[in-house]
Amino acid sequence: MEIKERITQTLAFIADELKEVAPYSCIIGASAMILHGYEIGNTADIDILTTSEGSDKLQLSLKEYMETAPLTKENELFRSNFARFQLPLMDVEVMGELQVCKDKEWRPVFIEEYTTLHIENVAIRIPTLKEQIRVLSLFGREKDYRRINQLRNLGGKY
Repeated sequence: MEIKERITQTLAFIADELKEVAPYSCIIGASAMILHGYEIGNTADIDILTTSEGSDKLQLSLKEYMETAPLTKENELFRSNFARFQLPLMDVEVMGELQVCKDKEWRPVFIEEYTTLHIENVAIRIPTLKEQIRVLSLFGREKDYRRINQLRNLGGKY
């Protein structure tokens, strides 16, 4: 099964739960780029940016899939109300009130510009390509800059 189909089917699988948080959440990262139609390769998970309350709701409604005490990387760079869910086709990571540390200061991460897709009657927000590049630049890791260059090489308009 192709990655875009796995992402779409995973989102459809949790559509009822997503309806509760969709108005204040956004798919970010590689999954968002793939949903935009960019062939950037594979991804291991779907990243959902939401509020802390949205993360709490998903943790309650998807508790049977929730990983207990998930290990997180880069705790010096990111903090959030974090949860990882091991769903049948792929994992979903939820970040409530995500913050990134820049110049020794914690800054909130939010999406200003987005487009909307509809999957199983749920309005799924994904950042515009320009916005995704802004967020990747904010994160500032080597892999983020590689992704930006990959998008530019694919002809992404931003």
